[in-house]
Amino acid sequence: MQRIFFYLHLLGLSLISVGIYLLQFTIYTTDIKGMVITSCALGLGAVMISPYPVIKFIEWSDRQANNSKNP
Repeated sequence: MQRIFFYLHLLGLSLISVGIYLLQFTIYTTDIKGMVITSCALGLGAVMISPYPVIKFIEWSDRQANNSKNP
């Protein structure tokens, strides 16, 4: 399950990179279609990267709880 979230995280980072590239280095965002595509890439990328750190934190906290029970 963690592998799926890792790949979604990488896909989200690439979408954010594409969105930043479109925003900074092209004139594609001067019309409505470009604005929508750029904002969708940035928004979907942000949503896709968010679950992976949460999963990593939950696993870390479980390891900490197990280590405190078994010294």
